Amino acid sequence: MRIRALCVTLLVLLLTACGGAGGSGPTSRPEVAVSFPVVADVVANVAGDRVGVWSIVPPGGDPHTYRASAAQIERMTRSRGLVLVGGHLERFVETGGWRRAARESGITPLTYAEKIETIKIDKVIDHGDHVHDLREGDPHFWLDPHKVIEALPATVEYLSSIDPAGAAAFARNAAAYRAELERLAADYETGLAAIPPARRKLIVFHDAYTYFARRYSFEVLGYVVKAPGQEPSAADVEELRRLITDAGVRVVFREPQFNARVLELLAAEQRVGVEVLLTDAFTAEADTYLELMRHNLASLVRGLTR
Repeated sequence: MRIRALCVTLLVLLLTACGGAGGSGPTSRPEVAVSFPVVADVVANVAGDRVGVWSIVPPGGDPHTYRASAAQIERMTRSRGLVLVGGHLERFVETGGWRRAARESGITPLTYAEKIETIKIDKVIDHGDHVHDLREGDPHFWLDPHKVIEALPATVEYLSSIDPAGAAAFARNAAAYRAELERLAADYETGLAAIPPARRKLIVFHDAYTYFARRYSFEVLGYVVKAPGQEPSAADVEELRRLITDAGVRVVFREPQFNARVLELLAAEQRVGVEVLLTDAFTAEADTYLELMRHNLASLVRGLTR
């Protein structure tokens, strides 16, 4: 299954880079568009070799801030399916051009926020030109592997509606992937046990760790930025300085796709470490969901047990 996932991911990247589109010939596989690479990898593990999976957001891009191109919108309309997280995560699907094209294409999307139990918080995050209303459910479910397991049945059902002859294969693929996710979840329980409760306090780059914190009994003290793509204000930096001092934080966490210069300067001033947590985007070292999560586990244990 690991080899299959890597092969599918490479195919996704090749098609995206070349601007190719599947599903154009009578023997072509049906093609499904997925909002961004982390979720595309999950879908690809269930799809196997029966359905082509491509990511709208390119590798290294962030779904909060990405704007889909006209070519991607057109390719979406020629796909047989569309998979989204929902919960207002993917801002680009709320633009007029995208919504009009999606409506006219007649595609019924799979929206995970409508299929799994989300965490609802009485909080609205102001991103300047738009808001994330967490009262409707926090969208960052994938940072808890148990929630990805919860999303597998809906994935099988959706792919089976596109390729009914592949239903049994999708179910087998999902079962195999579920076993890998369960091993990941067990490794998290074992690995995080090394972090004492008093040190389970996080300062992260943006507000994405609600599911993780609830599952593993962490407290998220604060965020570097109120919204991805924004720079922290002077007041934000002062608040972080206070949090680091008052809580005795020993490490802060950045995300590689965003400018972390302010955070690194603050960490040097306060003499605390800086580690990397991967949230919405892959890197060259971690280009599957399982690798992303194992990278985060290593960063958390390394940073919070020092």
